[in-house]
Amino acid sequence: MKTLNVRKSLAIVSAAALLVGATALAIPTAGAAAAAPTCTTNTKTSVETCKGALANGAVYEIRVPHANFHGSMYFWAHGFRPTYAYPGYTPPNGKTVEELTPFSANTGKDITSQMLASGRAVAAFDRKTNGGYNWNAAESIPLMKELIDIAKAKYTSSLTKVIIYGSSGAGPLITGFNETYPGVADASGIMAGATNVSAALRTGCDLFYLLSVFADPNIKGCAAFGAAKGVNGHMLALQQLGLAGAVLTAWSKNLGAPALETPAAVKPYGIPQRSALLLIGLLGGLPTKSSHMDGITTNALIAEQSINSTVAILENFQDALGTATFTGQAIGEITGAGFYDNTKTDFSSLLTEEDAARFNLGLSGDDGIAVMLGALKAAPRITGTPASVANYAKLYQPTYASTTPMVLLSNEADRLVLAGNAVQYNDRAQAAYQARLDAWNSQSGVKKGAKPLPITLSIYAITPETYTKYTATGLPDLAGAPAVSGVGHQSFTVKQSMTWVALMEISA
Repeated sequence: MKTLNVRKSLAIVSAAALLVGATALAIPTAGAAAAAPTCTTNTKTSVETCKGALANGAVYEIRVPHANFHGSMYFWAHGFRPTYAYPGYTPPNGKTVEELTPFSANTGKDITSQMLASGRAVAAFDRKTNGGYNWNAAESIPLMKELIDIAKAKYTSSLTKVIIYGSSGAGPLITGFNETYPGVADASGIMAGATNVSAALRTGCDLFYLLSVFADPNIKGCAAFGAAKGVNGHMLALQQLGLAGAVLTAWSKNLGAPALETPAAVKPYGIPQRSALLLIGLLGGLPTKSSHMDGITTNALIAEQSINSTVAILENFQDALGTATFTGQAIGEITGAGFYDNTKTDFSSLLTEEDAARFNLGLSGDDGIAVMLGALKAAPRITGTPASVANYAKLYQPTYASTTPMVLLSNEADRLVLAGNAVQYNDRAQAAYQARLDAWNSQSGVKKGAKPLPITLSIYAITPETYTKYTATGLPDLAGAPAVSGVGHQSFTVKQSMTWVALMEISA
């Protein structure tokens, strides 16, 4: 997604929401063929721009740099967009292509000019269906195929490579396309992508739950999502975000210095609230670096590196919960309320020995860890609604069976789509490749066919070693410029984005 100011929504509980998850809409049936596009060519740049509408009305745009076009056309899919307007945000109208190429929060621009200058053609479609903007996989997969067919028909002799790529919530579209239409794309890529939407959302649901245990029992989080639909449902979901936002806002002012008040069992121990914040972040998998906190730099107020990481988790927490609210409500409308169930989750096992040692001081030592984990084990769990839990489990999951090359680009400290998404995808794709290789090796005779090759590459933008800055009062400067690399969501430099683009083409 484009970087939206989710922090504002923590204080402004207004009509803001997201549709739609991974498999909400039925794949459209074949209808009337789309009309031919309207094309114009810039005589100075020789760039031809074609605009039109797909058979269902979705708008598209294609640009081809004829002066230096070398045959590769990139088909882009952006991530989700909130459905309803709120202060500082206006929803797309579905009548124009909002994002033609990858957009970066670092530069505030896309890379259209750079891609065209390098001889690469670009294309994208956009549409609005029941409030969903372009990232619903079930609907978008055949639309992407239709756009590719239109481009191939028009540029029969010059288009030699088809490359599909997308960001954030468009991850299932890209993986699903490769599985639905094998061989159509020559290469693919996902930027900061939620390759497994249900797994990514579960992290957000866990964060809401953990916050309810250690901060405010009134927070219901994902247990409340999907109870109502449309505007009413989103308003109810935003009430949950407001409750969580109040806790995070208080922590941002006092850095979690006051002692824990809840659950009652921990109150006698005087454990600082920031220790629970750090524990919640570690259990939920939030990065211990953020846009402004490097997990290393200290001063008089941030006297220990684990406290620096605690502030990093706080900074990441706000946007993570905002995204969990939007996606949780949207998916709750698909699955039915009660899709989240944590009765079998062993939260204690999620704290690794390495993290317990590295962040020991920030967690109030071994005794503090034991007290908090003990209270968490005794806390009431959330029991889901069986039918909704079953529907949630049926949301799109990659099969990793595709043999189309895939290049994943991630930030080390992405606050919305955690870097573990790419790790999980790469591990499972590697396992699928190994199975293909084992099957090939088990064949006898000389007609074994081509030897399978690895087809997944993960690349990461890494943060500088240190970058935290402090104000004159000694507090972290969270309003200053973020780190130049490795932080934020869909935040990459032009050089990083173009390197990703080049690697996809090389793999095709």
